[in-house]
Amino acid sequence: MRMFCILIALIFSPFSFSFDCYDKAGKDYQIDPDLLRAVAFRESSFQPNAINQASPTRYAIGLMQIHSQNFAELQQYGIHEIHLKKDPCMNIYTGAYYLAKFIRITGDIWKGVGAYNAGLSSKKEQQLKRQKYANEVYSIYLQIKSQKGK
Repeated sequence: MRMFCILIALIFSPFSFSFDCYDKAGKDYQIDPDLLRAVAFRESSFQPNAINQASPTRYAIGLMQIHSQNFAELQQYGIHEIHLKKDPCMNIYTGAYYLAKFIRITGDIWKGVGAYNAGLSSKKEQQLKRQKYANEVYSIYLQIKSQKGK
């Protein structure tokens, strides 16, 4: 009976649901789900309602902190801001889409991770931001991997 209660709690927990989405999105976009988890932790500390507001028109939302500059592009696919706010799985899939896009463009996983946060500008400042962000995500990624080994 105890195991059944734990199983039910896990099945209906929004937190566990979003974790299943990391696995699904990782499979669909051919990205290690733990890398998606590392990005989400760095971006939002796994807070599905996280909002990072730079200005009234420039902000990022959700687990993967999808930036408002992407909303027009996403609307072409039927994805609207409200979906990204209310559906953690949609937010994870959208983040996976952009991460996969940057990995493909840069031809390198960690350069793609850096670009997820700091874009593709060739300015030195942006290059440094990309490297710093990639290093931070890499550190989180290693921690996630080490926890799984225990």
